[in-house]
Amino acid sequence: MSDEKNVNSADSADKPAEQVPAPKPAASSQGAAGSQEQISAALSRAEQKAAKAKAKVDAKLEKARAREAQLRAKADAKNAAKEQKSLEAEQESAAKAEAKAQKKNTSAASAKPETAPAPAVEPATADSAKTGQSEQGSKAVAEEKSEPSGNSQPNATTAAAGAPEAKPEAKDQTAQSAQQNSAGAHPAHKSTDPAAPAAPAAAHEPKAAHKAEPEQDAAPEKQNPAESSKDAAGNSPSAKAAAGASAATGAAADTGTAAASASPSTEAASKEPAPVAQEPENAKAAKRRRKLEKIRAAEAAKEEQAQQAQATEAGIASESAAGSVNARRKKLDKARAAASKDAATASTRKKTGAVLLSLAAVLAASAAVGAGSLVAPKAAEKTLPAAVTNLPAGDASSVCAPTPKLLKGVDGTDPQFAAGGKEISSNLRSIAVSDLAKRIPGSSFAKLDGTSERPLTERIAEAQALEARGSDDDGQTGRTSKVSTVNGVDDAQMYSLQPLGGLASEGSALRSYQAKDGDLAGLATGTCQAPASTWRFTGLQTSTGSTSVMNLANPTHTTAQVSLRLRGPEGLIDTPTLQSIVLAPGESRALVLGGYAQDMDSVSAEVTSLGGKITASVQQAALRGLTPSGVDLVAANASASNTQVIPGVWIDEKSNSDALSKDDGTLVPQLHVSATGSSGAGYKVKVLGKDGEVAASFDDNLAVSSNATDVQSLKQLASGYYTIVVESDAPVTAAVRMVRGSDPKDSSDTAWAASSNVLAGTQAMPLSANGAGKFALAAVDSDSTVEATVVSKNGKLNKGKKLAINAGSSIVFDPRTVADDAQAVIFSTDANTYIGQLTLGSERSIAWAAMPQANAGRDGIVVNIGG
Repeated sequence: MSDEKNVNSADSADKPAEQVPAPKPAASSQGAAGSQEQISAALSRAEQKAAKAKAKVDAKLEKARAREAQLRAKADAKNAAKEQKSLEAEQESAAKAEAKAQKKNTSAASAKPETAPAPAVEPATADSAKTGQSEQGSKAVAEEKSEPSGNSQPNATTAAAGAPEAKPEAKDQTAQSAQQNSAGAHPAHKSTDPAAPAAPAAAHEPKAAHKAEPEQDAAPEKQNPAESSKDAAGNSPSAKAAAGASAATGAAADTGTAAASASPSTEAASKEPAPVAQEPENAKAAKRRRKLEKIRAAEAAKEEQAQQAQATEAGIASESAAGSVNARRKKLDKARAAASKDAATASTRKKTGAVLLSLAAVLAASAAVGAGSLVAPKAAEKTLPAAVTNLPAGDASSVCAPTPKLLKGVDGTDPQFAAGGKEISSNLRSIAVSDLAKRIPGSSFAKLDGTSERPLTERIAEAQALEARGSDDDGQTGRTSKVSTVNGVDDAQMYSLQPLGGLASEGSALRSYQAKDGDLAGLATGTCQAPASTWRFTGLQTSTGSTSVMNLANPTHTTAQVSLRLRGPEGLIDTPTLQSIVLAPGESRALVLGGYAQDMDSVSAEVTSLGGKITASVQQAALRGLTPSGVDLVAANASASNTQVIPGVWIDEKSNSDALSKDDGTLVPQLHVSATGSSGAGYKVKVLGKDGEVAASFDDNLAVSSNATDVQSLKQLASGYYTIVVESDAPVTAAVRMVRGSDPKDSSDTAWAASSNVLAGTQAMPLSANGAGKFALAAVDSDSTVEATVVSKNGKLNKGKKLAINAGSSIVFDPRTVADDAQAVIFSTDANTYIGQLTLGSERSIAWAAMPQANAGRDGIVVNIGG
């Protein structure tokens, strides 16, 4: 309502003639009159907005003009300073050149020998000659001095006395001229230097002295008065002649012999034309001044043109803005008239609709007026940088790999599976950790499409779950957990964990498998992984007796397009049929890698998904003839980088390793390295133990070819737990194959330890339900401190244990040293620790699982603001 009260706008005060009063509506209808008042109020507000916009435009133009004037003044001052500096430099260079020339003439005059004796002259004659010469020289100097300086001198004495006051350079020139006159009194001496001063000649030849006047007049008329006086006093030939004459008079008064010998020299000099000493220097100075004047004039013309152009543009902008505003006002007036006419002539049934339509037209036109007045000048568009907006945490989801199964001789995709043994134990173990109010979040297992859900913990109502609570209803603060073990679930499962207080809860799940008979005899563990867009695996085998099956799953609601790249010992493997695999939401797919990379001891795989995020895992098994040689769920690698850290590497007793590899040299621990770029990579290997780096002998120049894999034996290491570090000059991935067994006739087992990421924050990890699990923790670059909290079978959290790890070392933590019934461990780290779980079963079984990362709950989205 403030706009309606402020009727006297700036625009109405400046241009009252442009406002056309609205026609009076007919008095036949009170509804029409009310609508007319609304229209008038809307028009008044629109005009006020237009006036305010115009005032803003005018203020911006005035501000731009003031800024322009300041810049112009600064530029003028800068140009004037440059010109003054250049003129002073020219004068200084001219003075230096003149002094140099005079010094040269003086040295030349003093170096010439006398060739003839001076004729004898009577003293009276000499005195008269001396007196006449000095008088004539003084008169000539006085006449010439008056012309360039513009000031008349009363007599020759005043002119001669005024010469030393010009400049220090003039004093030096006077002294040098006196020396030249005394040296040049000999009849045979003639100066050949055109710059040499000729004071006696100037005294006897006034006409020759007047020849220097055109050179002085050739200077530009716009020369500064101070500069003109300096040139007239120190640089003009007449001033130099006057100085020379004065010096000659003083010398003649002191020594009669020099004056007596000066007469023949004067006569000889009078026959020669008087040289113009500074004509070249004055001509150069004049040319430079002309150039400076031209430059100055051109700059002034450019500034004037720029000012005119800016003034023209400002005028055009203001005129166009005023014109557009006037045109829109005319449209408003027409709309107002049309609205009044419609209100007066329309029937009562149609009056309301007509008034509303007219009002809409008026409001649209007023918006156009306001927008048009802001067009000039156009506001600069601003685009803020994209930021990641974190959404409220949702359920943390992860996918557990299916139970390993035996293939029934089908290659390629979608193979058929068989159980592979009778004594098989396959289960899923999970842990859900409460908040400080001891509220345990809801958790469950389900198929990829969300069906067949198996609740593990009761889900809290969403409204209550969103509350962030630091204590329970009794004001008690504490934490507890729930450990669940599910048997007989062989298909891939999705584990879901409810968030509490808007934050992701702590918890994860683990698949463990153990078979005592059949072709898949052995132990295997695999962490349930959160979906991602890229997965990498290193050390897969497709040689005779080995089988590698890639399991892909899409747990999201978006279709995923998956592509695979395989690398072998010789480089990239051509796999055109693996570049466009479509996975619908909730769908899974199994790929037998032996159908694409046949008979290879080391293969790395890179899985990339477009669209929905997926999970990937590899089931690997081997046979030595009819003897089982191991089964494993191969974990994915950390991202390719120049440093790969593999915690939890276990080396068997040397006697067992030697006996097992007696007939097959490949049954030893091995390090597999894969280069992910076309340039290959050079690398070195470090082995970390509990006391620091362990001495190991590897080649100094280890290298892997372009997009290829390389294998190094670790048989040289003594039995125990280690962390392997690979440092390379290009991105690589790495993994270690561990072997356990002692008799080639009996079954053996293998496990793959993959390069891992550091654990950032806090996360819980269940222990394997089969075998005895231990955790290997490593710190590479700096010391690390970890708090490990062991969870018992009833969900109780035991007192946390501080684990200190020195830089460049690796330790082993056994949860059963804290609680015999340990089921899981909660780790809190300082983001500098690598963790892996190593599980040992019977004498012939081994498994390894990666530490799951802290739950994120839900990914953030990128939001662009302002463009």
